[in-house]
This record gives sequence, structure tokens and C-alpha cells, in this order.
Amino acid sequence: MELERAIRGRRSIRKYEEREVPREVLREVIDLALWAPSGMNRQEWEIVVVQGTMRDRLLEVVSRSQDHIMPHLQELFSEKIIKISLQVFKNLGGAPTVMAVYIPESRREIDAATDAKGRYHQEFDRFNRLLSAAALIENLLLAAYEKGLGTCWMTGPKYMEEEINALLGMEGRELVSLIPIGYPDQSPPAPPRKKDVVRWIGSQSS
Repeated sequence: MELERAIRGRRSIRKYEEREVPREVLREVIDLALWAPSGMNRQEWEIVVVQGTMRDRLLEVVSRSQDHIMPHLQELFSEKIIKISLQVFKNLGGAPTVMAVYIPESRREIDAATDAKGRYHQEFDRFNRLLSAAALIENLLLAAYEKGLGTCWMTGPKYMEEEINALLGMEGRELVSLIPIGYPDQSPPAPPRKKDVVRWIGSQSS
């Protein structure tokens, strides 16, 4: 599949078929995800693949994040879009597999009086780890789409991070995202892209 087609064709899927994804296919997706660039090439990320009864227990925890994410949704979307968005929190779309992406925990209290350079210095490790994990996730989403799979990049479950970490045995790690993955049972339309988000500064060289 051409890269441009994958980038333009990928969608957030919130409804999946019941059939399991072969483990070998999941391994291929993960292998491609792990080729993402990372800050200083540290590759400080970890993927936890959740299936079976543990996936059902994870769903029970994730479903409790709905009340926390609701105010954000109400600020941005119509009631119809909110209903669609919340569905994946109720049942993970029926996806048989969920991938949790983690980085080492490195949160720090930042004094409000700290200048920009000092703040960045203190947040350097976490900043790099989060951006690296985001690159990993984008690779994962595109690789899954290329294999005929659907995904949904979920950050709302962060509200239940302590409970999720305890369930998965991931103390000392920071949860970045949960990603349901499976064979899609829907084909959502492409949302419009925002305009006027690029600025050109300086003249183009000849």
C-alpha cells in the first residue's frame, strides 16, 4: 500500500468484528511500530498487548473514564459526535485486542517562576519520551491499516491511569494511550482538515 493512501485512508474505528487477529499479524504491526524515531534514539517505550479475560477487566476500568472525558467533548463536539465518541469507552468497540503504550515515569513538579529554558530542562526526559511514544503510535496506526485492521487512539483512559496500571502490573510507568485494534466493522467518512494552520516565513530559494 502506498504511504499517501495509508495516511489519507486511516480512520479512528469505534466498532470491530468479533474475530480475533492472528498473533503473527499483530507481531508484524508491532515490529513496524518499533521502527519509529525516538528522542536521542533511546526507544524508551513499551507496548502491552491485552486480550482475553484481562481485556474484559480492562474494559470495566476504561468505561469509568467517560464522566471525566465528557466536559472536554462537550466543549468541542455536537451531541451526535459525543455519542459516537463515547461508544468506544463503553465496550472498546468490541475490539478483541487492546494495546497499551507506556513510557518510564518521570513527572516533576515545576515551579511557576521557572523560566522557559529551566522548565524545558526539567521536562526534557518526559517531553522526549512522550513525543517518541506518539511517533510509535502513528507507526502502529498506519501499519495496522496497511494490514486491513482498524485502530482508535485513546487518551481519555488516562483519567483511570492508576487503576489501569495496577491491573496491568505497570507501576512506575506512565500510560500514554490505549489502542483497540481489530478488523473494522464500520467505514467512517473522512473528517475535514483544518485550514490556515501553516505559515511560510521567508522567500523560496530559486
